[in-house]
Amino acid sequence: MKRIRWLSAQWPVPLRILASKMKANAFTEDSYDGFVVERVRDTSVEARYIEKITYQETVTDPFGNEEIFDRVSYRQVDFNLFEDFPNIELWDAPRSFQAYVSKLLELSSFSLSISPLRVNLLDWAVAFQAELRKQVTIDSMQIAGLELETGVSAKVLVTGDKDVRIALDHFVKGRRYVVEKLQLKAKFDSKLAPIHLTNHGSAKIPEDVLEYLLPLLRNSLPNSVSGG
Repeated sequence: MKRIRWLSAQWPVPLRILASKMKANAFTEDSYDGFVVERVRDTSVEARYIEKITYQETVTDPFGNEEIFDRVSYRQVDFNLFEDFPNIELWDAPRSFQAYVSKLLELSSFSLSISPLRVNLLDWAVAFQAELRKQVTIDSMQIAGLELETGVSAKVLVTGDKDVRIALDHFVKGRRYVVEKLQLKAKFDSKLAPIHLTNHGSAKIPEDVLEYLLPLLRNSLPNSVSGG
């Protein structure tokens, strides 16, 4: 599975100019961070941001003797930038990618605006189905904020071997809630591909159908975003 996350951005300069600044801040053997630019077009950029992390590790042997070793690791963010929304696409990003965001801000003279997404997952699923032109089945949903009584709310996981949307409507009985996560299954060739979506604009997609399904998820996302 590949984990993709999207963010919104307001570009202060054309992407080709931003890409040239990335190339001027290229990652080399002697640098501690920088970019590797793979492909540049007028409306998109494909690149990686790499951090070199050095630290010391202390190892104690069975006799209590300590040895200190110098260690090096690398943190990498694979990403695509787009002129149109969704503007930033992260591939298998680490839990924290603040250093990457800070570097983009620095290259943009801190005039770049980046915002996380808030997504209506049911709208996204419907828009994706329209792009796919095939029926999809939502067989799992995690909802939160379901009010049981004044001051009491619930987080609920709903699963089934068929589409769970109608059963969920019967269960909530018109009460408000937020869908935090869902799993849908889309038919691809002779098999069902499971796709996991979250309401902050991320998706997990099987790698064998990634090339086909990713553009459809990306294209359908704008129809479901409620704000940044």
